[in-house]
Amino acid sequence: MIRPTLRLALLPAALALAAAAHPPEIEQQLAFLAGDWTMAGKESQYRDNCTWFDDRSFIVCDTTDGRPGGHHSVAVLGWSKADGHFTYQQYDNSGRSRTERCYPNDRKGITCLGSLKTDEGFVETRSHIWPTPTGLGISQDRATNGGAFKEVGRVDYIRRR
Repeated sequence: MIRPTLRLALLPAALALAAAAHPPEIEQQLAFLAGDWTMAGKESQYRDNCTWFDDRSFIVCDTTDGRPGGHHSVAVLGWSKADGHFTYQQYDNSGRSRTERCYPNDRKGITCLGSLKTDEGFVETRSHIWPTPTGLGISQDRATNGGAFKEVGRVDYIRRR
């Protein structure tokens, strides 16, 4: 039997766990994404502001790219308890949207798997994001029509000042 004083001591922790959207390890897997990000040398043009939504249930990123061609998007990254994986959903100002399944990677980050039909054919993507000493690393691999995956780009995010 638990003593009344011990029960009272454990109550705040039990309430915090009950109120959390998901287990602490899931929150930790997403926590590195939260921040106000840019790329070195592009501070006045590029911003990716990622914040926790509603009791840390998922991360919402609002990305604005003021470089020629412009781009504005909103992305949501969260955990699907029912499906047992992370989910990335993104919508942008061109009307494009995408939904990808994501999984923890060996860099203490997340890798998202996508597929789409383009003029090139069937394209599969693997988008990797991971914490770095100065911010975030992001890279993408692509394979077309069942071919080998090749890295097609990498950026490094730094915190905005």
